[in-house]
Amino acid sequence: MKHSSILLACWFIALTPVARAADPTLFNNGTWSVQGTTDLATNAGPIAVSVGGVPVGNFTELKIFRAFTGVGTPQIFSVKGRGAIQAVVPPPGVFGGTFYLSGYWDCAVGYVPTMAITQLEISDADNGTTLVLKGSASNLTSMQTSDFKLKFPNNQANDSVRVEVSYTLYATRDICVDKSQQDQSRTFSTARIAANYITGSVNENDFLRYFTVTDQRCDCCSCYNVTGPVCGGLDNWDNYLVCFKDRLTDPRIFLVHQDNTPRNTPTLVMHFENPNPHNVRPQGFAFLTADPTKQNVDVWGNWQKVKDSYKAGRRVGKFRYTLQAAAPTFYNCAAGACYY
Repeated sequence: MKHSSILLACWFIALTPVARAADPTLFNNGTWSVQGTTDLATNAGPIAVSVGGVPVGNFTELKIFRAFTGVGTPQIFSVKGRGAIQAVVPPPGVFGGTFYLSGYWDCAVGYVPTMAITQLEISDADNGTTLVLKGSASNLTSMQTSDFKLKFPNNQANDSVRVEVSYTLYATRDICVDKSQQDQSRTFSTARIAANYITGSVNENDFLRYFTVTDQRCDCCSCYNVTGPVCGGLDNWDNYLVCFKDRLTDPRIFLVHQDNTPRNTPTLVMHFENPNPHNVRPQGFAFLTADPTKQNVDVWGNWQKVKDSYKAGRRVGKFRYTLQAAAPTFYNCAAGACYY
């Protein structure tokens, strides 16, 4: 009988779920909190994290939380070592598409993926109301930055959250930029958004929106351009989403979600500051897939003034932009975007 009891106890213990260790809190100042965790993607990369100059470990993902009146301290951002940044408005919002850092087309190796984040120091500013992550990033082959910064300002809201991104890229080897891709506005992606659109009932976002010249009008003495927001619905097929000649007349590109269904995923916005937004062209591409887990829509800002080549050690450029997630809402459009 005693032997049977021991066997029964062992069987019960074996079937009882083991509590998973909580993600460690690396930083908490009462307003902002940062936890380290594991990115389950196959291309996950480690971030060496420090606080106050003291190393606290390597993590492939950082979860960013902020205190809001009435909703506690929800997670509003995810920062991953592979260079992926996700944002969500406070409850009941959920994560949707993904922001990525700069990437480009190389003459020898083709498309070089976006920058991976390799090291971050966590601190705060403005009496603790602003969260700052500073460190380094690299595409692990041709470019790197040692002044990478993510600034999460104080003015976050229940329906809109944002992060300010800045870095200076330097060539780590001689680089040849494939300018033949410029005809399709995909030579150098300043920043991009990836999301999915499978059907009207399976998607994270449903249309693309940006501001450009929509018409030219003339009077007795001169002609002038008319600008406004143009929009285009997404679809699940292989296709470019934007006329290659379109230029931004407003520094923002929107990947819109109009409704909180099928899931309450946010509208995502890139707000370009440097390089000059007038030298950034909106662009996007969708590819056909039946897999609802695939991000089959890419939208980016293409830097028109990138050079043909850079010598090792030379500066490629300074980049500054804001990434924003906003609650689903209706946006007006002055015209339809041009599709091929």
